[in-house]
Parts: sequence; C-alpha cells; structure tokens
Amino acid sequence: MRIFYFLKKGFQFYPPCLAQILLLNDLGVELEVYHGKNSDFINQLLDKREIRHHELSSDNLKNGKFQSVKKILDYRQEAKQIIRNIPDSEILWFGNCESVMTLGNILDGRRFVASILELYDDQKWIDHLLLNILPKAEAIICCEKHRAAIMKSRYHLKKQPYVMPNKPYEIEESEKKQGEYSNVDPEIYKIMDECKNKSIVLYQGIISKDRPLSNIARALAEINDGNVIFWIMGKGDEQVVDEAKGIYKNTIYLGYVPSPQHLIVTQAAHIGIANYDFSNLNNVFCAPNKIYEYAKFGLPMLTSDNVGLVETVGAACAASCVDFTCIDDIVRGIKKILENEQLYRENGRKFYAATDNMKIMKQICEELEQL
Repeated sequence: MRIFYFLKKGFQFYPPCLAQILLLNDLGVELEVYHGKNSDFINQLLDKREIRHHELSSDNLKNGKFQSVKKILDYRQEAKQIIRNIPDSEILWFGNCESVMTLGNILDGRRFVASILELYDDQKWIDHLLLNILPKAEAIICCEKHRAAIMKSRYHLKKQPYVMPNKPYEIEESEKKQGEYSNVDPEIYKIMDECKNKSIVLYQGIISKDRPLSNIARALAEINDGNVIFWIMGKGDEQVVDEAKGIYKNTIYLGYVPSPQHLIVTQAAHIGIANYDFSNLNNVFCAPNKIYEYAKFGLPMLTSDNVGLVETVGAACAASCVDFTCIDDIVRGIKKILENEQLYRENGRKFYAATDNMKIMKQICEELEQL
C-alpha cells in the first residue's frame, strides 16, 4: 500500500499530522509527502527516516486577505496537478481540513483519507465544503469522540470517524540531532535561566480572545506570590498578551517557538494552562495536543470545564477543571494543584501512557488494505 500525504502548511504547525506520518513510517507504509514550508528540524527528521517529501510552492510567508485567498487557489491548482499524476489505485491522505476542503470534484473516483482536526459549526462555508467531500472518503479521522458523533450526523457519514487523540509523536533521542534547538531564540534560554528557581504557570498555544488570559492574570495577582511567573508562549492576538501583562506584573511573553522545539519550554514549567470559552462546539469538545505535551512532563493542568477536558484530563485527575470566567474558581484551582501537586503529576504521566495511537493507526491501515 502506498500513501500520498498532503498538508497545505508546514508540519511544525500541526503536531498531530507529524505524528500520523511518523506512525505510518513506523508501520513500514510507503509514503510520499507533500507539505508547506517545514522547519529545518522537521525536514531533517523526514530526511533521516528516508521519507520522500516535497515542499509545495503554493505555501508562502505573505499575509493578508488577498494573499490568503490566493494561497487557497494556488494550493488547489498545485494539488490538482500532483493528484493527476498519481494512479487512481493509490491512497491520498489529507492531514487537515484546509488540505482537502477545496479539492471537491478533483477527488471524484479517488481513494482518500481525510483527517479533520476541528469542528466548523461557526464557519458555514467550510462546513458546506466538507458536506460535499467527506461522504466520499474511505476513512475519516478526528481527535475526540463527541466530535466523531457530531461529524457522522452533520456530514451524513455511513461510518463514524476514527478517533485518534492529539497525542504528539514521541521522537526518539537517537533521531534528535545535536544542536536541534539552535534555532530557538537565545533570549528564551536567558529567560528560562532567570526563572529557574521560580514556579512557572505556562500557557502555550494559539493566543486569541476565545482563549482568554486576563482572568488567569487576575487570579495570579490575587494570589500575589512573587515567586510565581506567568509564561505565555505562542502567536496570535498580542493585545491578549498585553492585557495580561498589565494585570499581572510577573507575566512574560516568550513569543512563538516552532514545534517540537517548544517542548524545551514546556518541560521547564510547573503548571500548564488549557482554557477555552464556550463560543462554539469546537471549543466545547476541545481536544488540544497541549494536554498531552503537559502530561508527558508530568505538569499538573489547570483547564476550563469544557466537556472535552473534563472527560479526559479531568477524569484522569491530571487536571483541575475550573470556570475561567470566575477568578475565585481559578484561585481555588491553582491552590488545589499546589496542595496535591505530586498526585496530579503521577496521574498526568499515566494519562499520557494510556493513549496508544499506534493501535488506532494499525487498525486504519488494515482496513484500508482490505478495501
């Protein structure tokens, strides 16, 4: 079985997609990968594993509404040309929604797998595109059980999607090159060194208004412990960062560190934040890869009380799930973690170990081979 894997952007932005191709490679599947601009680290990793891969010319660093539309159209045209030269019998695999949603009739008569990392209940145009594409797929993968049920209903699927949690791939030490973190800003190492004797509360991920940080800052200000530092790592709306800085003086913005190098920051923290509002179903049934990144290093978690978190790290007693609109609840959650820190650490590591995505990938591959 040969699989041609497509990802519109670079793998550093999508750890679950990197995990998929590395798991497929571990299973001995013959792979050819088409991707956007990767980090040097990921390109070197793919080269070391002798995974054939090609950078898509449609991915570029230019931003703006016009450029966004142009990149979508350019990707569709480039993918069309590539697919045209792939035999009909081969399997196409699309790593995320953006990589498949515009291909429409290009996929008619083709065997393909679609991995959908989000729900799009509040983006109707994407929802409509998926409605016309997903029923044609040989297999669909999502990352959370409630999302799987919603997708089966919304897109009139014959079979419920596979559920593959967003657990990042465990890169072996032997695969890590000396100096792998050389492209990390030296200023980050300086900050980490200055804070090495402090207690670090870390938020990592996309920075946006539906993942508010201001009440976390208010709770930390109320606790008023000068030994506690609030680190924010990621990219997005820097007004959200500035607001947090204005509320809690011990807030430090680390900027964006590409995956998987960002884990050098994660492992230096003491509490990991995963907070989402209830503005859409994607948030309610959130399935962030960061909970596995925190759990990998035994970080106790402070999370919102969304179903996707309450039923995973909350049920595993690896997180204190709180109402992030209530400052008192955040304060109680932090204090609860501090009082039971070792228990949360142990449970986090157990939660991490209990998720076996290789088992799920084997099942998918076995069923694809039988079709």
